[in-house]
Amino acid sequence: MALPLRARERADTALLHRVFHYAATVDTTHMQGYATYAYNRFTIDIDKKNPLLMLVPSLYVIAHGHNRHYISETFSNNIYKRRRSDTQVLLHTTTIPRGRQAWDRVLSYLYPNIYNTTIIENYLLSPFHADNRKFYRYRVAFLLNGTARITFRPRRDNTQLVSGEALVDYYTGRVLRCTLKGEYDMIDFTLNITPGDKGFTTLLPQQCEAETRFGLLGNKLRAQALACYHRPKPPVDSFPKRDDYELMSSLRPDTLSPKELQLYTQMFTEKYKRDSVELTKVNMPKKHDFVKDVLWDVIGNNALNRFKSNFGVNNQGYIRLNPVLNPLYMSYDHNRGITYKIDLRGNYQFSDQKEITLRFRGGYAFKQHRFYWRVPLYYYFHKRKNAYLKLEVGNGNNIHSDKVRNDIQKELPDTSQLSTILDRLHEFRQADGRLVLNYDANSIFGIQLGLLFQQRTAVNKLEFRRFGWTDTYRSFAPAVQLQYRPGGWDGPIFTIDYDRSFKGILRSNTAYERWEMNGEYIYRFNRLQSLQAHGGLGFYSSKGKRAYFLSYENFRENNIPGGWNDDWSGQFELLRSSTYESSDYYLRMNLTYESPLLFLSWVPWAGHYIEMERFYVSALDAHHVHPYIEVGYGFTTRVFSVGLFTSNGRGNRVFGCKFGFELFRKW
Repeated sequence: MALPLRARERADTALLHRVFHYAATVDTTHMQGYATYAYNRFTIDIDKKNPLLMLVPSLYVIAHGHNRHYISETFSNNIYKRRRSDTQVLLHTTTIPRGRQAWDRVLSYLYPNIYNTTIIENYLLSPFHADNRKFYRYRVAFLLNGTARITFRPRRDNTQLVSGEALVDYYTGRVLRCTLKGEYDMIDFTLNITPGDKGFTTLLPQQCEAETRFGLLGNKLRAQALACYHRPKPPVDSFPKRDDYELMSSLRPDTLSPKELQLYTQMFTEKYKRDSVELTKVNMPKKHDFVKDVLWDVIGNNALNRFKSNFGVNNQGYIRLNPVLNPLYMSYDHNRGITYKIDLRGNYQFSDQKEITLRFRGGYAFKQHRFYWRVPLYYYFHKRKNAYLKLEVGNGNNIHSDKVRNDIQKELPDTSQLSTILDRLHEFRQADGRLVLNYDANSIFGIQLGLLFQQRTAVNKLEFRRFGWTDTYRSFAPAVQLQYRPGGWDGPIFTIDYDRSFKGILRSNTAYERWEMNGEYIYRFNRLQSLQAHGGLGFYSSKGKRAYFLSYENFRENNIPGGWNDDWSGQFELLRSSTYESSDYYLRMNLTYESPLLFLSWVPWAGHYIEMERFYVSALDAHHVHPYIEVGYGFTTRVFSVGLFTSNGRGNRVFGCKFGFELFRKW
């Protein structure tokens, strides 16, 4: 007998409630530190390609090759931790030249978490999470074997949402298997996921198949990937050859298709031919192909592709460099104009508690004709206590001060004929360095001890020397910071900073005493929605007679912006630095609300590509500024991010925008 409509609706709602809350009913006590073996297979088919494919990160190695089809297999050991899993690759066989990886962005789709707010890392809103229910429409069909089929589709067309269906257990709400379809970051995908069948493994994938497609400017690629988890322990204790094909064949959970076998056969045949040719030329002088060895392999691979190299006995260290000649690593704002950036990172891990990291960030601002750079070096000697030693050097904006010129004019008898020269006495270059020791006694209290060095050098030194006036101003200040986190690591943090500069140390000729208080908190409604609050105040309790150039530590401009996730909140975008640097005090507050699917996502067609949106409100009180208020709105897409800002002026810009390329940033 058919149930009344209202009863069917109540049954549908009850089942969805069980699905949304199934993860909370599972005991995950033993999930921390759980280790399992996994097998991955990944095939790439290039249907169409042209030279522009070489500009796509991670695709250069296959873009200039003659083959159109590739296969890679990996056998690894995965250890699950609180918020992530560590993967140790034990075996890796591939037909990609030089054993490299290509289009590894697709592999992230093999690690889905369907019960989380987001399915893949920090994107794709899961239809199986209660917080995302408002974004989906559901339809439930009850089957006769104690299961039900749930189909779902987005309420609006947006790249963060998926469609598909799931087979679930009627009594518990456990997902038995599901299919997800969508498009994100220029990749069309279909995922077939089968979770585990007992305990906390029901929250993890047992098997995942991914079919993906990518197209850009006439290039078309397809990829198929398979991941099998919870595999039995391999019969060997060590893996002397990381590319042992025979061992991989014994660990493979299924058999390769004839097409996949042919790819390996072709690779082995070509390798045999190359080795045979090399044997015949063993006593002959080696010839180098300039185009292949230099242009393609050296310059092309390192300039157009993301470079990463491991070193050390157990690969404890790495060096990573973003593409040097990639036009997508640019940003724009009203102050610096177009900025072209470079980012180099290095890391070496001595042990679980000791690590050293080095980063070089640089950017050339075409409007200012200036190269900005900053190099922080961290040495962690007790990571559990967040104990590290930090050495950082860099430069900043050219700073201006009319006070220098005014003081020179006061000491000169007649300056009526020197107006042209005096106009060149207000601009100085900035450079700074700091040495900091950080130690957190626990999750509540921490302390920093440091040394700060700043130098301002006149752009036109000759004019200063003509008047017998100092052309370089330096400050050297011991500093201390006290940190208080009342809610632990995940709560707000409050800091108090004090530093005092002394004359005569490292040729310091500037004296001051400064205090700053700062508070920051990010309240997360869920994984993608957050309210960020940043407030602070600072003041100088004393200044020397010629302390012309002073800047605050907690209130500085970021001259090398890194995109959407790099200080686009907690900053003033239209405020001139001279407004607060010339003030004896400041009081500031910044609020940022971030969420997907807010405003522009409702716009037909264009709304599909909006990934995240933000609203900004900032306020400042400083000398001659009572108050300065700034509001803004920003959004990010797969190609670019944009921020629009307006303010009440107060001697600063009234309207401005910020632009950054986001294309392939996640690749």
